[in-house]
Amino acid sequence: MYYHLLKLLTGLISGFLFIKFFPVSIPMSISDMIVIFVLEPGGFFLGMIFFIIAFIANAEMIRSAIELTALLVKYKKTHFFELMLSLLIIGSFFILSAISLWETIALFCFSLIYGIISLDFKKLKFAEDYE
Repeated sequence: MYYHLLKLLTGLISGFLFIKFFPVSIPMSISDMIVIFVLEPGGFFLGMIFFIIAFIANAEMIRSAIELTALLVKYKKTHFFELMLSLLIIGSFFILSAISLWETIALFCFSLIYGIISLDFKKLKFAEDYE
């Protein structure tokens, strides 16, 4: 349970730092973006480091939320507090979207795709050929 809380806080704090360090203003053209990244490489580098940390932590929370929800639906039992902590990732994305919507959408898309890709359907026994 503490591990899920740590991942939730890591994803939230890293997402916040990604938004603060990544220099983006809307509307922005590709040439403006390249100039900003060349003139401010430190902000770009730190933003990308925090983006990677945030999207991996959030993807793990999304994966565990899907797995725990599937176990609840299939077997009618699960660790309730771990499930609630995993579902709090939705609130984390709402908090980040209040700060900056477009960076949060990018973070959410990457996290969701990676979280779904990392699911193990054989572990959940949803695959028919599982023995």
